[in-house]
Amino acid sequence: MKAGNIVKFKNVIDAGDEDIRMVVLEDADRERVLVEALMGMNFNPTYRYNVEDLEVCDTTRSTVLH
Repeated sequence: MKAGNIVKFKNVIDAGDEDIRMVVLEDADRERVLVEALMGMNFNPTYRYNVEDLEVCDTTRSTVLH
């Protein structure tokens, strides 16, 4: 994963997580990556996730409004 990629969760655990899209803020450092959730807020939350829990999206099919 590289900075600028749009990603989503590979395996959805909580209801609604299937619609969450995030932008990668930094290139992945081996196991973890810093992402910003695209929630449409003034200040979107940032998180660190394991790379293995995320996958790069085909952004042409995103249903989430950014």
